[in-house]
Amino acid sequence: MSTSTLCRRCIPALAIVVGLGGCAGQSATGPFVPGAAAQSRPQALPLHGGFRMFAANRDGASVVAFESTANGNVAPIVTIAGSKTTLLDPDALTMDTSGKIYVANDGGTQVAVFGPHANGNVKPARIVGGSNSNLGPTEGILVDPSGDLWASSYSVDDVTEYAPGAAGNVSPIDTIGGSNTQLNEPLGMAMNAKGELFVANGDAGTIVVFAKGASGNATPLGVIGGGSSGLSKPFALAFDNRGRLLVADENSGILVFAKGAIGDIAPVSWITSVSYPAGVMGDSKGHIYAAEFGNNTIKEFARSATGNATPLRTIEGSYTTLDGPNSLAH
Repeated sequence: MSTSTLCRRCIPALAIVVGLGGCAGQSATGPFVPGAAAQSRPQALPLHGGFRMFAANRDGASVVAFESTANGNVAPIVTIAGSKTTLLDPDALTMDTSGKIYVANDGGTQVAVFGPHANGNVKPARIVGGSNSNLGPTEGILVDPSGDLWASSYSVDDVTEYAPGAAGNVSPIDTIGGSNTQLNEPLGMAMNAKGELFVANGDAGTIVVFAKGASGNATPLGVIGGGSSGLSKPFALAFDNRGRLLVADENSGILVFAKGAIGDIAPVSWITSVSYPAGVMGDSKGHIYAAEFGNNTIKEFARSATGNATPLRTIEGSYTTLDGPNSLAH
């Protein structure tokens, strides 16, 4: 268990994902929630790319999804939960270009893959895990443009890569690990348009950047970190539509670094009006979404937000079933 997880075990966790293709075929009304019809629903906000937001509820052992217009105390339209799902401490979530949902089971050291229309108590389409996979407890996954699955293992300080469609007890096709990598409790990950891999180092308070094709005991291209960076406990990473690096730092807030930033450099903006953020993402408008781990909320901010910024909207309340937001991706 990572130091980050030790702290967060006291608070339920969740991960959010944006799927540009949505989940076609799902009911427009979503699952029935007692009393939901009588609730006062806030006015819907304009669409930003037509996405739906997926969230992995760690303590609830579930995945939920919200319409892109969701605001206030609204019920999810999709809930994946139950014994067939194999979900156990789901701690990171991402999607591929076809809408498949990848969920890292931190408690089960596996990645479960669900179809784009999955809903209810359903079996995963496939599972990646087992002794050959070398997959340890993970709080960071991504799928690259080629369909390869990447997973960080914080207990062994490495990142493993799996072939498209990998299933079962399969060996990784590559591993980044070793003293030269400077990996130190690797958590969230993101990949830029060049194919460079960015990995959040929870214990080191840094972000290491690897060249496309990096393998084995590779030396990073560079490291983001130092007193000017504001980094303390980076957990989740994402890129916005302008190539800026978005960082959810559990201690510092949401930090935004300019495209190409490296070294001990200050962020171009720093959102402090979030509590214990453990997830971040951007949409097609450049808006920034933050998952507040401690407050069970998802907040949307303007692209230029900084400091004690007021969110454009907040998803929160008992109908949401949010149980501690965690890593974000799209």
